[in-house]
Amino acid sequence: MTLFAIAAAMIVVIHLVAGWERPRPAVFVSGVLWLLYAVYEHQVATGVLCDPACNIRVDLVFFLPLLGLATFCAYRSYMGLPGQTMVVGTVLGVIGLLAAGLVAESWGYPALPLVTIALTVGLYALRRRAGADRS
Repeated sequence: MTLFAIAAAMIVVIHLVAGWERPRPAVFVSGVLWLLYAVYEHQVATGVLCDPACNIRVDLVFFLPLLGLATFCAYRSYMGLPGQTMVVGTVLGVIGLLAAGLVAESWGYPALPLVTIALTVGLYALRRRAGADRS
């Protein structure tokens, strides 16, 4: 299980370098999601979230497709390829914000997830309104 944490940390470093070369929001969102996954894997490997005898890896059924999709969108954004990935990018961005809010809540900031959700909904509403004004 430590191998998953090391691999995720290496992918985070790749995303940092890519984000430094060409700052793209999709690269940063993907990097944050990979960083959260690396922290999660480290917690599982050290026995904080699960005792050392547990061997369930059902979480990978959820995490790996999500991380794969985020990495694919980051790659397309980094290479400048055209495509309709706006919806996927928005969904991944919201998931990243919610995950950051949940991490903040676990550190003792109970109001931060509500602020994050309100900020996300507000930004989405402003963006939709700005898109409606242009037509």
